Amino acid sequence: MEFQNFLLEIDEQGIALFTANRPDRMNALNDACWAEMEHFFAWADTAPEVKAVIVTGAGEKAFIAGADLNVLKLKKPIDCLGGAGQKALGRIQKCAKPVIAAVNGYAFGGGCETAIACDFRVVCEKAVFALPETGLGLLPGAGGTQRLSRLIGLGRAQDMILLGRKVGGAEAVQIGLASRCVSREELVAEAKRMAGKLAAKGPVAVRLAKRVVQASYFGSQETGELLELLALSTLCGTEDKEEGIAAFLEKRAPEFRGR
Repeated sequence: MEFQNFLLEIDEQGIALFTANRPDRMNALNDACWAEMEHFFAWADTAPEVKAVIVTGAGEKAFIAGADLNVLKLKKPIDCLGGAGQKALGRIQKCAKPVIAAVNGYAFGGGCETAIACDFRVVCEKAVFALPETGLGLLPGAGGTQRLSRLIGLGRAQDMILLGRKVGGAEAVQIGLASRCVSREELVAEAKRMAGKLAAKGPVAVRLAKRVVQASYFGSQETGELLELLALSTLCGTEDKEEGIAAFLEKRAPEFRGR
């Protein structure tokens, strides 16, 4: 696949490295970027060659530094109702493949929202998260007002959304916004190590586990437990389950086929 605003590399493990590639604008997003992101994750969701996805940013300064303000200042009320950002990040959250954000710098506005839509966040020491929209007379509009409080709690989310407080890489780990913090040089390698571990798991199991965890998190525990049992019963009928148990008993690495 070819993109105007992103780079895509897929290695032999099936790890897709999806890189925001507008370093001259600190990888700021416009509607074309959101559309390309939505298109990629719609494809990755079912592409057999993709086992896991890493999202990162080109350049030394930014992961994704929010919206392109030169475009945003021209938007009218009706222009926002299409929800381009929400659609793209909804694709990330619902993607059947695990998604890791490798946050290499500023993750402001839509960049922060992109990161928190991913399943995992690995950050470097220079990473900075912020939702500065209220300082522009706006609010986060790509799901940030919904996902952040579920991730780090209401009080901390309001601190970031209403006050626009910035959170660095080390603090992001402390408050549950990120999984781990490493040096800038180790960032992508660490994300690939995580992705490699995820790619080695049973793909059907990973897909269903992700959906069940999210369903119970956003709904009731009773509904979540019912979905958990239905998913478990489905997995018990798969070839991957037979292979996983056989490999464990035979003390070898499993060879999952995704069925």
